[in-house]
Amino acid sequence: MMMFTLFILCEADEWSLVKEKNGVTVHTREVNGSDFLEFRGETVVEASVGTLVAILYDTSNAPAWLHECSFGMTLEEAVFEENYIFQIYDLPFPVSDRQVILHSRLSWTQEGARLETQEANTYCDNNQASRCKRVTETDLIDIERSRGHYIFTPLSEKKTKVLWQQHVEPGGSIPTWLVNLLVVDIPFNTLLQLQTLVKDEKYRDMTEVKLRDMWSKQYQTYH
Repeated sequence: MMMFTLFILCEADEWSLVKEKNGVTVHTREVNGSDFLEFRGETVVEASVGTLVAILYDTSNAPAWLHECSFGMTLEEAVFEENYIFQIYDLPFPVSDRQVILHSRLSWTQEGARLETQEANTYCDNNQASRCKRVTETDLIDIERSRGHYIFTPLSEKKTKVLWQQHVEPGGSIPTWLVNLLVVDIPFNTLLQLQTLVKDEKYRDMTEVKLRDMWSKQYQTYH
Protein backbone atom coordinates (compact mmCIF):
# COMPACT_ATOMS: atom_id res chain seq x y z
CA MET A 1 0.00 0.00 0.00
CA MET A 2 2.83 2.40 0.84
CA MET A 3 4.53 1.87 -2.53
CA PHE A 4 1.22 2.43 -4.37
CA THR A 5 0.59 5.67 -2.50
CA LEU A 6 4.06 6.98 -3.26
CA PHE A 7 3.57 6.19 -6.95
CA ILE A 8 0.34 8.18 -7.09
CA LEU A 9 2.02 11.16 -5.43
CA CYS A 10 4.89 11.08 -7.89
CA GLU A 11 2.47 11.01 -10.80
CA ALA A 12 0.58 14.00 -9.40
CA ASP A 13 3.83 15.96 -8.97
CA GLU A 14 4.46 15.74 -12.72
CA TRP A 15 1.83 18.40 -13.41
CA SER A 16 2.87 22.06 -13.24
CA LEU A 17 0.37 24.88 -12.78
CA VAL A 18 1.00 27.37 -15.61
CA LYS A 19 -2.10 29.58 -15.56
CA GLU A 20 -4.92 30.38 -13.16
CA LYS A 21 -7.35 33.18 -13.98
CA ASN A 22 -11.09 33.85 -14.21
CA GLY A 23 -11.97 30.50 -12.68
CA VAL A 24 -9.86 28.50 -15.15
CA THR A 25 -6.69 26.60 -14.24
CA VAL A 26 -4.25 25.04 -16.70
CA HIS A 27 -1.59 22.48 -15.81
CA THR A 28 0.98 20.97 -18.18
CA ARG A 29 3.41 18.09 -18.01
CA GLU A 30 6.02 16.43 -20.19
CA VAL A 31 5.21 13.26 -22.13
CA ASN A 32 7.83 10.57 -22.63
CA GLY A 33 9.03 10.49 -26.23
CA SER A 34 7.38 13.77 -27.21
CA ASP A 35 8.62 17.34 -27.61
CA PHE A 36 5.14 18.64 -26.85
CA LEU A 37 3.47 19.08 -23.48
CA GLU A 38 0.21 17.55 -22.37
CA PHE A 39 -2.35 19.89 -20.83
CA ARG A 40 -5.08 19.63 -18.24
CA GLY A 41 -7.59 22.47 -18.02
CA GLU A 42 -10.25 22.77 -15.32
CA THR A 43 -13.14 25.07 -14.51
CA VAL A 44 -16.63 25.08 -13.00
CA VAL A 45 -19.59 26.17 -15.13
CA GLU A 46 -23.18 27.09 -14.30
CA ALA A 47 -24.68 24.24 -16.30
CA SER A 48 -25.74 20.61 -16.16
CA VAL A 49 -23.79 17.67 -17.55
CA GLY A 50 -26.43 17.37 -20.29
CA THR A 51 -25.77 20.93 -21.41
CA LEU A 52 -22.04 20.28 -21.73
CA VAL A 53 -22.47 17.06 -23.69
CA ALA A 54 -24.91 18.86 -26.00
CA ILE A 55 -22.29 21.50 -26.74
CA LEU A 56 -19.68 18.87 -27.62
CA TYR A 57 -22.19 17.04 -29.81
CA ASP A 58 -23.03 20.23 -31.71
CA THR A 59 -19.87 19.81 -33.77
CA SER A 60 -20.65 22.51 -36.35
CA ASN A 61 -20.65 25.10 -33.55
CA ALA A 62 -17.17 24.13 -32.30
CA PRO A 63 -15.59 27.38 -33.62
CA ALA A 64 -17.80 29.31 -31.19
CA TRP A 65 -15.89 27.98 -28.19
CA LEU A 66 -13.00 25.69 -29.17
CA HIS A 67 -9.98 27.99 -29.44
CA GLU A 68 -8.28 28.08 -32.89
CA CYS A 69 -10.92 25.71 -34.35
CA SER A 70 -12.37 27.20 -37.56
CA PHE A 71 -14.52 24.29 -38.76
CA GLY A 72 -16.23 21.25 -37.30
CA MET A 73 -18.65 18.59 -38.52
CA THR A 74 -19.85 15.11 -37.68
CA LEU A 75 -18.77 12.53 -40.25
CA GLU A 76 -20.54 9.50 -38.83
CA GLU A 77 -22.88 8.79 -35.93
CA ALA A 78 -22.06 5.13 -35.33
CA VAL A 79 -24.31 4.98 -32.27
CA PHE A 80 -25.34 7.71 -29.85
CA GLU A 81 -22.23 7.20 -27.72
CA GLU A 82 -19.79 6.91 -30.63
CA ASN A 83 -19.09 9.42 -33.37
CA TYR A 84 -16.46 10.42 -35.90
CA ILE A 85 -15.88 14.15 -36.24
CA PHE A 86 -13.74 16.37 -38.46
CA GLN A 87 -12.09 19.60 -37.34
CA ILE A 88 -9.86 22.28 -38.89
CA TYR A 89 -7.55 24.47 -36.81
CA ASP A 90 -6.26 27.86 -37.92
CA LEU A 91 -2.80 28.16 -36.41
CA PRO A 92 -0.86 31.43 -36.03
CA PHE A 93 1.10 32.67 -39.06
CA PRO A 94 3.42 31.46 -40.50
CA VAL A 95 2.43 27.92 -39.41
CA SER A 96 0.13 26.01 -41.77
CA ASP A 97 -3.37 25.09 -40.65
CA ARG A 98 -4.09 21.57 -39.47
CA GLN A 99 -6.95 19.07 -39.78
CA VAL A 100 -7.93 16.01 -37.78
CA ILE A 101 -10.56 13.27 -37.70
CA LEU A 102 -11.43 12.24 -34.17
CA HIS A 103 -13.11 9.10 -32.89
CA SER A 104 -15.34 10.26 -30.03
CA ARG A 105 -16.75 7.93 -27.35
CA LEU A 106 -19.14 8.99 -24.59
CA SER A 107 -19.84 7.12 -21.37
CA TRP A 108 -22.24 8.04 -18.58
CA THR A 109 -21.25 7.31 -15.00
CA GLN A 110 -22.71 7.86 -11.56
CA GLU A 111 -20.23 10.74 -11.25
CA GLY A 112 -21.32 12.40 -14.50
CA ALA A 113 -19.98 11.81 -18.02
CA ARG A 114 -16.69 11.15 -19.79
CA LEU A 115 -16.00 11.81 -23.46
CA GLU A 116 -12.80 10.38 -24.95
CA THR A 117 -11.29 11.40 -28.28
CA GLN A 118 -8.55 9.83 -30.38
CA GLU A 119 -7.24 10.63 -33.84
CA ALA A 120 -8.68 8.49 -36.67
CA ASN A 121 -7.28 10.20 -39.75
CA THR A 122 -7.66 7.16 -42.04
CA TYR A 123 -11.43 7.04 -41.54
CA CYS A 124 -12.23 8.65 -44.90
CA ASP A 125 -9.47 6.98 -46.94
CA ASN A 126 -11.80 4.43 -48.52
CA ASN A 127 -15.10 5.90 -47.41
CA GLN A 128 -17.43 7.15 -50.16
CA ALA A 129 -19.87 8.85 -47.80
CA SER A 130 -20.76 12.34 -48.98
CA ARG A 131 -19.55 13.94 -45.75
CA CYS A 132 -16.06 12.50 -46.32
CA LYS A 133 -15.74 14.66 -49.44
CA ARG A 134 -15.20 17.66 -47.15
CA VAL A 135 -12.17 15.86 -45.74
CA THR A 136 -10.67 14.65 -49.02
CA GLU A 137 -11.12 18.07 -50.61
CA THR A 138 -9.26 19.79 -47.77
CA ASP A 139 -5.53 19.66 -48.43
CA LEU A 140 -4.14 20.41 -44.98
CA ILE A 141 -1.54 18.76 -42.76
CA ASP A 142 -3.00 16.06 -40.52
CA ILE A 143 -2.60 16.34 -36.77
CA GLU A 144 -0.71 13.09 -36.23
CA ARG A 145 -1.85 12.41 -32.69
CA SER A 146 -4.67 13.87 -30.61
CA ARG A 147 -5.72 11.91 -27.56
CA GLY A 148 -7.57 13.06 -24.51
CA HIS A 149 -10.82 13.30 -22.64
CA TYR A 150 -13.40 15.55 -21.05
CA ILE A 151 -14.79 14.67 -17.62
CA PHE A 152 -17.98 16.37 -16.44
CA THR A 153 -18.65 16.01 -12.71
CA PRO A 154 -21.88 17.51 -11.34
CA LEU A 155 -21.47 19.61 -8.20
CA SER A 156 -25.20 20.41 -8.06
CA GLU A 157 -28.17 20.27 -10.45
CA LYS A 158 -26.94 23.29 -12.39
CA LYS A 159 -23.22 23.41 -11.62
CA THR A 160 -20.59 21.12 -13.13
CA LYS A 161 -16.84 20.73 -12.85
CA VAL A 162 -15.16 20.44 -16.26
CA LEU A 163 -11.81 18.73 -16.77
CA TRP A 164 -10.22 18.63 -20.23
CA GLN A 165 -6.96 16.72 -20.70
CA GLN A 166 -5.24 16.39 -24.08
CA HIS A 167 -1.93 15.56 -25.75
CA VAL A 168 -1.34 16.49 -29.38
CA GLU A 169 1.39 15.78 -31.91
CA PRO A 170 0.65 18.42 -34.58
CA GLY A 171 2.52 16.83 -37.48
CA GLY A 172 4.54 18.63 -40.13
CA SER A 173 7.08 21.32 -39.30
CA ILE A 174 6.14 23.55 -36.40
CA PRO A 175 8.26 25.17 -33.67
CA THR A 176 8.07 23.36 -30.35
CA TRP A 177 7.84 26.65 -28.45
CA LEU A 178 4.73 27.67 -30.42
CA VAL A 179 2.93 24.39 -29.76
CA ASN A 180 3.76 24.58 -26.07
CA LEU A 181 2.39 28.13 -26.02
CA LEU A 182 -0.85 26.91 -27.60
CA VAL A 183 -0.96 24.12 -25.02
CA VAL A 184 -1.71 26.88 -22.50
CA ASP A 185 -3.81 29.20 -24.68
CA ILE A 186 -6.12 26.55 -26.14
CA PRO A 187 -7.47 25.06 -22.90
CA PHE A 188 -7.60 28.43 -21.14
CA ASN A 189 -9.51 30.28 -23.86
CA THR A 190 -11.69 27.27 -24.66
CA LEU A 191 -12.88 26.82 -21.09
CA LEU A 192 -13.33 30.56 -20.69
CA GLN A 193 -15.59 30.63 -23.75
CA LEU A 194 -17.40 27.53 -22.51
CA GLN A 195 -18.40 29.42 -19.36
CA THR A 196 -20.37 31.79 -21.59
CA LEU A 197 -21.73 29.33 -24.15
CA VAL A 198 -23.48 27.18 -21.52
CA LYS A 199 -25.90 30.09 -21.04
CA ASP A 200 -27.18 29.74 -24.62
CA GLU A 201 -30.87 28.82 -24.54
CA LYS A 202 -30.57 25.91 -26.97
CA TYR A 203 -28.16 24.12 -24.60
CA ARG A 204 -29.29 25.34 -21.20
CA ASP A 205 -32.03 22.82 -20.33
CA MET A 206 -30.56 19.80 -22.11
CA THR A 207 -30.95 16.34 -20.57
CA GLU A 208 -29.76 12.89 -21.63
CA VAL A 209 -33.25 12.07 -22.95
CA LYS A 210 -33.37 15.25 -25.03
CA LEU A 211 -29.84 14.59 -26.26
CA ARG A 212 -30.73 11.12 -27.50
CA ASP A 213 -33.80 12.48 -29.27
CA MET A 214 -31.74 15.22 -30.92
CA TRP A 215 -29.13 12.67 -32.00
CA SER A 216 -31.81 10.37 -33.43
CA LYS A 217 -33.24 13.16 -35.59
CA GLN A 218 -29.76 14.07 -36.81
CA TYR A 219 -29.04 10.43 -37.65
CA GLN A 220 -32.25 10.12 -39.66
CA THR A 221 -31.39 13.27 -41.58
CA TYR A 222 -28.05 11.93 -42.80
CA HIS A 223 -28.86 8.22 -43.29
